[in-house]
Amino acid sequence: MVKMSGTDRGQAYSLEAIAGSVIVVTALLFALQSIIITPTTSSGVDPDVRKDLRAQASDTLVIVHSNETTDLSYYTRNWVPESRTFEGAQNPSVGYGTAVPPGIFGEILNTTFSQRSRLYNVEVLYLGVNATDDRGRVPMVYRGQPAEGAVTASYTVTLYDNQTLTSGKTGTAELWEYGTDPNSEAYYPIPNAVEGPVYNVVEVRLTVW
Repeated sequence: MVKMSGTDRGQAYSLEAIAGSVIVVTALLFALQSIIITPTTSSGVDPDVRKDLRAQASDTLVIVHSNETTDLSYYTRNWVPESRTFEGAQNPSVGYGTAVPPGIFGEILNTTFSQRSRLYNVEVLYLGVNATDDRGRVPMVYRGQPAEGAVTASYTVTLYDNQTLTSGKTGTAELWEYGTDPNSEAYYPIPNAVEGPVYNVVEVRLTVW
């Protein structure tokens, strides 16, 4: 059996320390390389990314509202009183949730955001009774709490007393004939807040991250 001198033992300990350090550094490098950068990480906060994303969100609302038959006004009125949510939606809390609104709105949201691994929420904000500062909101699409770096675009839509709900499950009653009592068969959450022919002024807000 060969005895090791103090110098030999010191060298051996040094080699073990170096080897241990190499292992730790290698593990850290491997872990860092394994992180997948997604829209919800810090890359989504990049100013250029946010600028492009905001432009896409704004363009989405403008394009949908320019549709002659199913504009944003149509979608805000696509309501079913019995289910307390929009036609075809999952429930009042999440609206369409993981699904999308029907027609062109859903198609554009899917192509522009969902297929690019982006999440989004759509909500309708409206004036309170007598046009008070208390603004209510109805979720049209809710997919979770927006992450850091989320962007928002909105479009203002005017609703009129003589318009009707656009879902296929409602009759010809005009908006002023509906009420905000959720227990009523004629329930529509957006109230008649403005005197004259205007019913309410709503904001369709799209948040993307």
